[in-house]
Amino acid sequence: MKSSFGIILFSFVLLLNCGSGVDRVDTNDAQSQIYAAAKFASEKCGNPLPNPPLLVVNKPIQRNLDLCTIAITRTECPFLGYPLVCTLIYLEEETGDIPWYLNFNEISKVQIK
Repeated sequence: MKSSFGIILFSFVLLLNCGSGVDRVDTNDAQSQIYAAAKFASEKCGNPLPNPPLLVVNKPIQRNLDLCTIAITRTECPFLGYPLVCTLIYLEEETGDIPWYLNFNEISKVQIK
């Protein structure tokens, strides 16, 4: 009886840990990732880092952070502001897939100045 309860409890804990949770990135790691991407873009374009800097205030969702940093590194010169896509790092819930009718390449080129 005790071993059955132990197996059930272990299975329940394993299920909770392996569930389809949202992957989040620590605030400091996210800030470092954005800074590295911005530094790359500013050196590529020969511009200083945009001021004010993009600050991470909570643990962003990994996918939204990745979209932001990819958009920063792919930004066209001059690098004067952060891509509009970077506003996704402030969302608390997943946005899901980008709809087919939105052109991510064009959205990622719009800069917040």
